Parts: sequence; C-alpha cells; structure tokens
Amino acid sequence: MSNEITQKNDFFEDEETRIVILGPDSRLTPEVIAKEVISLPIIIKTTCWGLILSGKTDLVQKAVQNIRKLDPHRIFTKLRGYPPGDPRICRFQRGGGARPGFHLLEFESSLLPYISKALESPTLETEAPPEKKPLSVKKLKKIIAESDE
Repeated sequence: MSNEITQKNDFFEDEETRIVILGPDSRLTPEVIAKEVISLPIIIKTTCWGLILSGKTDLVQKAVQNIRKLDPHRIFTKLRGYPPGDPRICRFQRGGGARPGFHLLEFESSLLPYISKALESPTLETEAPPEKKPLSVKKLKKIIAESDE
C-alpha cells in the first residue's frame, strides 16, 4: 500500500493546479482568457471568477504568463491544493456546502480592486523625508503659553 502511495505522489510531483482570478473591475471574462491557453495540453476549467488550470508545472506557468499579458493589473493567480474534479473536495461527495477555501477566496477577491489600483500607479519616493529635529524647550514654553490664553 505505501509503495502505491509513493508511486502516486511521484506521478503528481511535476504537476500543478493554479487558480486564475479576474479582478472584479476587469473587462475580461473567464471564457476570453481560456481561449488564450486552450491550445496547451493542460486541464482548463472556467468558473464564475476565473479559471482553474491543472497540468505539468512548466505548461501551467506558461499559461499563466500568457493570460497575465491580457490584463497584468487585474489577473491574479494562486496555487490550489487539489486538481479539478478531485473527490476530496467535491460538494456532492461531501453533502453540499462551500468548498474548502471558498470563503477565503471570496474575501481575497474583495481586495483585488485596491491591489489593481496600487499596481497601476505605484509611487516611488525619490527624496528622503526631512530630518526631524527635537523641539526646543523655548518653543515648547511658547506653545504652552499660547494655549493657556
């Protein structure tokens, strides 16, 4: 039995499953981004928020690079622990309810517009902030005297 598990783990060692999430303010649809990578020999599943990509790690990474070119500030990815159709997280097998990780994904997607905005207009400080000097006793006494009046 343990030899069977080892062989199974070796089979999936160079495979990856990734979630591709469209920012809520993106003008793209999951179907449009799926067309960009449909020719690659990977599993592509469209969802309401993006795609699930599964296959050889190098091919999935290539697919992600191609997809991100369409809208680099509004397409996000993260690893997923299970391939599409895995019975361990299938809602039918578990008796319904949200899949593990769904609520976190829902929360993360609410933050994506802010991340997109930050990516579109990064600000770089080119000047060092002015050095702060301690307040002199004379100035402090003057401020206190003015506030008493």
